[in-house]
Amino acid sequence: MGVKNLWSILSPVAEKSPLWELQGKVVAIDLSGWVCDSENCSQNNNSQKNMYLRNLFFRTSNLLLVGAIPIFVFDGEAPQLKYNIMNKRMNDNTNVPKKNMVRKRLNSLQKQCELLFKILGVASVYSPGEAEKLCAVLNENGIANGVITQDSDCFLYGARVVYRNFISTGSGSVDIYSMETIENKLQMGRNKMIAMSLLCGCDYDEKGVDGVGKETAFKFLQPLDDSIVLERLRHWRNDIVLNAAEKDIKSQTNDIKLEIKIRNKAIKNQDFPSNDLIEEFLNTPKCPKVVVKWMLPDINAFVTFAATKLCWEEDYAIEKFLPLLTRWHLLYDDDHKCGVEIADIIKARVSKGISCFEIKWKDYDMTTVEPRECVSLRYSDKVSAYIEKNTKPAKKPKNKKKVVAEKATINSLSDLTNKMSTMDITAKDKKSKVPKKVKGPMDNFIRNQQVLEDSLTLSDFDCDTTDLDLSSIVNRIIS
Repeated sequence: MGVKNLWSILSPVAEKSPLWELQGKVVAIDLSGWVCDSENCSQNNNSQKNMYLRNLFFRTSNLLLVGAIPIFVFDGEAPQLKYNIMNKRMNDNTNVPKKNMVRKRLNSLQKQCELLFKILGVASVYSPGEAEKLCAVLNENGIANGVITQDSDCFLYGARVVYRNFISTGSGSVDIYSMETIENKLQMGRNKMIAMSLLCGCDYDEKGVDGVGKETAFKFLQPLDDSIVLERLRHWRNDIVLNAAEKDIKSQTNDIKLEIKIRNKAIKNQDFPSNDLIEEFLNTPKCPKVVVKWMLPDINAFVTFAATKLCWEEDYAIEKFLPLLTRWHLLYDDDHKCGVEIADIIKARVSKGISCFEIKWKDYDMTTVEPRECVSLRYSDKVSAYIEKNTKPAKKPKNKKKVVAEKATINSLSDLTNKMSTMDITAKDKKSKVPKKVKGPMDNFIRNQQVLEDSLTLSDFDCDTTDLDLSSIVNRIIS
């Protein structure tokens, strides 16, 4: 959950983006959020064994195939502040914090996930406390470009970019929340968000201050300087200025009236503001060393894992895993360690707006669709051969002089036809190609032909007429 109603305040500045925009980015992932989502789904769907592993595999596959590098972060021991909340969620009515409480169910699931990550070749790391806390540290220190989580606490721990509402199905999408945008457009910084958690409630204090909602808290916090807001709350009880303003009603501005109203509700709780809660968010752990690299996926280990944990048939497991192995081969397999090799490029395709090839692989009776750029990096010779084989020879453009001559000839023939129509030549037998009777003797025909030849000059043509056989043209028109 995180801070109560914080997402509704931040949502106006969120940017919805396609999943492929995570290409080339390292993303830290709060694993518990994905596991809990899948566990909730599995309660309504008993047809799939270990739904959390199935969903985890497909989500991770989609991230890897769009070119992102994931780092999964496991929850460690819950902070002391969270024990009472966890007791309530577990229907424990003793209300006694368990100092050595261990998240037994979650830890068991995380072990299975850790094994899957090793098979996929992706990095994972344990947090000393909450997973989103270490995710924020990885992001703040530049190890990760952003954090995938549904928990707004991540901002309070120092995260700068959060990817929320991760959807891997279809084209995939994610909502991007940038702290820089939040600070510029909403005037909400990290300390103000911590102050909001004190006023409205969060995972460590579900109640907050009675009678103070998100709109009231936001209106009060927005105009304040982020660097001094927490100290201001700490000094509310003995604030001389507020005490004096409370007595002098006429001197109160609207902002002072609102602050006095919130303060008087807050200080009814002797523990407000909780220093333990503030320190939980501000005291972040050191950044661990993490190998940010996609290692070689193990297809044989996955077939065994899928059979025991997911009840998948071998062919189905290979079909779903092979795209990961082939993509790793194209991107990273400089030593040719993974044992796959292109048999043939079947055809060119476009997938999600990206130019691709459909590839047939040796030793596997199936194809995968790979980005053309990736194939060209590893198999430039095969790509060149495919292009040469499938490129149609370009049509040679016609010689311009020849085109002009052809047009001139057509125009001249049209004029010739018009002149022939005036000749006194008739054919009584329509079946005969040569007229049986003409008016006058044969020399009359020759004389008519001569008249035509005399009437046609070079000005009638825009081309060289030396090759024109006028007799053949006349005979063809007569026929």
